[in-house]
Amino acid sequence: MIEILQNKQNTEKIEFNASENGKSLGKCAGVLCGDTFVFDELQCDDFFVDGLVRAILNLMDLHGVEKARFDFEEGEQLQQLRRWGFVKNDEKTIDNIAKFFDENKKCTKM
Repeated sequence: MIEILQNKQNTEKIEFNASENGKSLGKCAGVLCGDTFVFDELQCDDFFVDGLVRAILNLMDLHGVEKARFDFEEGEQLQQLRRWGFVKNDEKTIDNIAKFFDENKKCTKM
């Protein structure tokens, strides 16, 4: 069974990991900067992007953080985020996480 869990041992960043039977399948991490969560790590196959990013967004929403930003240069991570609908028209921010969830309920590639 695949699990997506927060890595609470990482005290420098907020990090979620995907794993199966103890084998790492990917991770997504970032830091809270003021009122914005900044994603700065995404290392996983395309299949896990949606679950890992949504896990962090959900945690931030539960803690009252409204905004998120994807701090990635052009490359595979940004392409993955585009395919899953997190980055649209090169806009790398989510201004209202709760609204994003209301408008993007699907867990399917765009």
